[in-house]
Amino acid sequence: MKKIQKKLSVVLAVMMVLCMFTALPFSASAAETSEETSAGNKINVTSNVADPVSYDYNAQTKQVVVTYLLKADHMIVNAQSSLTYDSKVLKLASTNTREKVFPVFQRSIVWNPSLTNKVRFTCSSLDLFNFKSENVYCTFTFDVVGSGDTTVNLDVDYLTGTEADTYKELFESEKKDIGYIDNSANKVAGAAFTAKAVLVQDEEPTTAPQPTTATQPTTATQPTTATQPTTATQPATQPTTVAPSDVPTDGYYVYGDNIKLKLTSIGTDKVGGKIALQKGTYTFKIDNYGTLLGYSKTFTDTTKGLTFNKNYKSSTTLVATGGTYTFQFNTKTNTLVVKYDKNLPNDYLIGDLNTILSPVKGRTIAVGSTYLAAGTYKFKLSADNVVYGYSKVINNTTNGNSLSLNSKYSSYLTLNATGGTYTFTLNTKTKKLVVGYVPTKDEKADDVHVSGDINLVLDDKGGESNVAKGTVKLSEGTYSFKVYNYGTAYTIGSKIVDSGTKNLKSSYTSNVTLIASGGTYTFSFDKTTGALKVTKK
Repeated sequence: MKKIQKKLSVVLAVMMVLCMFTALPFSASAAETSEETSAGNKINVTSNVADPVSYDYNAQTKQVVVTYLLKADHMIVNAQSSLTYDSKVLKLASTNTREKVFPVFQRSIVWNPSLTNKVRFTCSSLDLFNFKSENVYCTFTFDVVGSGDTTVNLDVDYLTGTEADTYKELFESEKKDIGYIDNSANKVAGAAFTAKAVLVQDEEPTTAPQPTTATQPTTATQPTTATQPTTATQPATQPTTVAPSDVPTDGYYVYGDNIKLKLTSIGTDKVGGKIALQKGTYTFKIDNYGTLLGYSKTFTDTTKGLTFNKNYKSSTTLVATGGTYTFQFNTKTNTLVVKYDKNLPNDYLIGDLNTILSPVKGRTIAVGSTYLAAGTYKFKLSADNVVYGYSKVINNTTNGNSLSLNSKYSSYLTLNATGGTYTFTLNTKTKKLVVGYVPTKDEKADDVHVSGDINLVLDDKGGESNVAKGTVKLSEGTYSFKVYNYGTAYTIGSKIVDSGTKNLKSSYTSNVTLIASGGTYTFSFDKTTGALKVTKK
């Protein structure tokens, strides 16, 4: 891991570039303009890494598809770019989704299309991106809303390649990084960009060419997304009353495409929760203790009331402008209300996770919890509109140890989740993150283990048949946890400072807190009495 961290420290923070060409009817090139073209209506497609091209357009031009292509000698690790345009003449079309705009990068992209006259985007992946054959770096579709000469420009800040061809080589070999572009206005040998555009006359452009799959590296498995909604609102002939095995059964959830939000009680017959969402489209159903309730409806940002039913197969679609969304669900009438605040919280996770980290009064920490089905999740931290990354693979929990996130790091954290409730604790000053984990109900019900900020199996096969023990190394910090005794949670709302004994009970709900000075800690739990003894070496 030290080897790969050293490797990635050279590569951190690299971003994107390129756009792609789509063959369309009624397209026009600079050499193919008609006599109807009026003077002064020219679209210039420029970049700091590609030769400029220009196209004349006329009153019949409805859309412009601007594409930047990339051909690189080696696999790409990360990239960072910004696209600028004049919104008085061009408007980003509603069809610009992350998958369509970035057909190679897709879910690895973090982008902000809501800025005025600008789109910023960045990406990084240890699975690597393949541009050895010329492929689309990015392709944006614009609606023509004005007239006159205008320019679309792409600035590539960073582009980093690697001699490695696979994820395994990146970790296990001494392959070097290749800095194709590093805040340079010059094109670098080995990475060639091409700028193109297509003018569309009264027709929607065809979809962008997808990257070839022959030499594409295998990406990490992503969590299963919800089925896309159909337009029909009639109940399905076969009611969906049995949920898939990864759907939680311990309460109410907003469950679907990039949304796994647990709803907690907010009054009689009401549950609710908040989530931070970036601009995009999200499909979901309501999970009622394992039964999925559907409703075929598309709405933007807010809705006054949608009535869900277990007989409806279709999902609901939220077209999000980006901000903070509050979901309130009436458990008696199955009616959902969604409220919207355009302001994002100070601290939240972005990527495959959209979890708000709420500040704790009187302390410099922010905490957020979410249910996650089994799967692989890649994410970064957004804090005060600054994105922080860190190259680390987390298997369920960091076991109380903190990860030092940095705004200079473009890499994603990767969480390999076996399923359960995950708690993210952030030091808002140092930007250190701790990931805790409580398994899905009945998981590991055949053992004794510590779950929370610390995840540790306790061995009960030793000399004392009623005592289970385990040892873990912990950094200085505060850790919250429960002890699971063959599926039953034991806890007490009390603190242990480095060492001590507490009598835990299954009837308590508040977590045990360990204030550690750092070192090796042994947990001894009496399965009969519930006594927990913590000692430090």
